[in-house]
Amino acid sequence: MRGPAQPLSRRLDEQQEPLPDVNLGPYLNRVIWLLAGLATLFLGLRVYCKVVRRKPLWWDDYVLIASWVALVVSVALQTVATTHGLGRLYGYLDDGSVSAVAVYSIAAGFASILATCWSKTSFAISLLRLAPSGGGVRLFVWAIIVSVNLVFGSNGLIQWIQCWPVRKLWNWEMAGSCYPPEVVQTYNTFVAAFSGSMDIILAILPWKIILTVAINKKEKLGAAIAMSVGVIAGIMAFLKIRTLYVIGNSNATTVDLFIFGTAEPATCIMAASIPVLRMLIPRKPRDVQNVSFIELPEKGRKGTCSAAVASPSSYVTFLDRSKRSRQSAEEQRWGRRISHLEDAQGRELSEGRELSEGRELSEGRELGEGRRASGS
Repeated sequence: MRGPAQPLSRRLDEQQEPLPDVNLGPYLNRVIWLLAGLATLFLGLRVYCKVVRRKPLWWDDYVLIASWVALVVSVALQTVATTHGLGRLYGYLDDGSVSAVAVYSIAAGFASILATCWSKTSFAISLLRLAPSGGGVRLFVWAIIVSVNLVFGSNGLIQWIQCWPVRKLWNWEMAGSCYPPEVVQTYNTFVAAFSGSMDIILAILPWKIILTVAINKKEKLGAAIAMSVGVIAGIMAFLKIRTLYVIGNSNATTVDLFIFGTAEPATCIMAASIPVLRMLIPRKPRDVQNVSFIELPEKGRKGTCSAAVASPSSYVTFLDRSKRSRQSAEEQRWGRRISHLEDAQGRELSEGRELSEGRELSEGRELGEGRRASGS
């Protein structure tokens, strides 16, 4: 998250009045672990909802879990860095502490970049599942996924190659060269602005997708609002721009930069989890006004998703009719079986009667022939 401008081990400017030695490390730990805890809670509830509903995890879930892992790693590295002096002015640290803070800060910033990139990618993958196939929306979402990974991938790479050899990032006495701090600040400003813009675009896209689905307005509005919480992550990204001035500035700490750098992926994870958590909201039967059955458009047909909407009473009537039709079909099936048995028994009875009548006729004939033979 920080870019080199001057050696971190340089002391405070002697021409300026020395700034007080204030340790903001404990404050940083409280904020970043609170954010990580909230992200963990929302992600855990998202996975719980899918497990309860017996729905398998999909690619958006796995990418979001990877983002959460990167976030926790970043927070853990920041916590370790505070034990070496992160949160204090570099001028009050010895050279060993400055090197340790630099290593852990760069690693934490890299993990934070991964968390931000993957959280946006996860939300975009979720939108791909909602967007109608063959439309321009899907192509636009794919363009967002590719551009986000390219921009953040290059930003993460710059974290490590801004000085050459790389070891010069935390060992300023080594021979080598580094990018000017203005270059690093400018590119980080571009990345932050791009990140905030992508968050806002990803928050607007659900409205375009969901509003074209023929479901009741209440459900439509609730789903669209739930998927638009990501705009908060965009606000965090734009606020982070105001903290980039600390890059290469030994008279300022990177606490605010780390806070907003952690808040952005944390809010992205929470925003991506909220739409799934709507099933946790308790609803009374009288509060449920409509039950919607959404059908995706068939292949080869133009247009958006269509839906058939049924009220609870008609839905119950539909269930009753289905139950009665199943019972009627079962009765007809058993009726056919009984009629078959009766027909078989009737055939056996008629065959028995015919057999007995035949026997009596043959016995009568034999008796008549015997009488005629005895008479003659």
